[in-house]
Amino acid sequence: MPPTLTKYKAAVVVAEPGWFDLDLSVQKTIHWIKEASKSGCKLVAFPETWIPGYPYWLWKVNYLESLPLIKAYRENSLKVDSELMRSIRRAARENHIYVSLGFSEIDLATCYLAQVLIAPNGDVINHRRKIKPTHVEKLVFGDGTGDSFMSVSDTQIGRLGQLNCWENFSPFFKSLNAACGEQIHVAAWPLGPGEGSRKDPDPKTNTGDAWADQITPAYAMETCTWTLAPFQIISKEGAKKNTPPGVEVEANIDHYNGFSRIYAPDGTCVAKADKDFEGLLVADIDLNETHLPKAINDFGGAYMRSDLIRLLVDTRRKELVTETGPDGSILAYSTRERLGLHLPLDGSESKNEEAGLVSALKGV
Repeated sequence: MPPTLTKYKAAVVVAEPGWFDLDLSVQKTIHWIKEASKSGCKLVAFPETWIPGYPYWLWKVNYLESLPLIKAYRENSLKVDSELMRSIRRAARENHIYVSLGFSEIDLATCYLAQVLIAPNGDVINHRRKIKPTHVEKLVFGDGTGDSFMSVSDTQIGRLGQLNCWENFSPFFKSLNAACGEQIHVAAWPLGPGEGSRKDPDPKTNTGDAWADQITPAYAMETCTWTLAPFQIISKEGAKKNTPPGVEVEANIDHYNGFSRIYAPDGTCVAKADKDFEGLLVADIDLNETHLPKAINDFGGAYMRSDLIRLLVDTRRKELVTETGPDGSILAYSTRERLGLHLPLDGSESKNEEAGLVSALKGV
């Protein structure tokens, strides 16, 4: 469906999470949803694992030191079929706004680096999980499944995609999203260590500087999309909460802040946070600005040779336990349906129809 709104305001949340506190994290989420709506925004984008904060301590401590924090982190991760998630969905509905939310999702016994896209009527349009946790993240998170990694959704504000952290670096994801006609993208990032804190042989690509000022604009240019890059920030108090007993608290935490950006489809930076900024980074989105870049180098269409280069995508879910149907066929499973995300909010009638969403966006 063509977008109903081609010009609107979008916001990136630049704030400190509610570290290890699920209730506080949800309260902060609803607060920023309301603030974005008050600012006239039709989309608000949160960082990777905004709930309950990115576990950056995994990169700082050893295995034994991490265990108490891992337990607390799991205890404060969010279930998508919970009342807390429904309260966030209701906030999106009450404030007539699209919400791209990054969170640590706990499902059965596994945590995932997850994202949802919530519509202005409270419906969950997309639910996705990062396909591969990065390095030490594997201590906390599992791999995303085939039925929960697609990124681009058709919305009233354009073809909107979401990716987590180094997924935004992947040429395969960029190719896939370009082929899906993406127009606006949420490049959700975690807490980013500054270049000044890097020690050899750690590569520069593992710094917030590279994520914000090289990888993210490259994504915008290569896919010809408006690209929103929300990052978390941290305070001294936050650093204390992320430090296990017996470990010295990191003294210089300023280098983690100031990386949030918004880029136009040609890679121009149109909004940039400084190190002291906390709040909403807002930009005016015009989907028509994607036309000329895509006319020149649409790598998902006219500037590609599908007879020579193609991407194989497998969205089937692979189960540890499978069942057969009466006819002997293997039954298929859907994470979305198992978690009830296909159901309308509060059991009310679904408003997925175009008219219902338009009314919600206009605040009717």
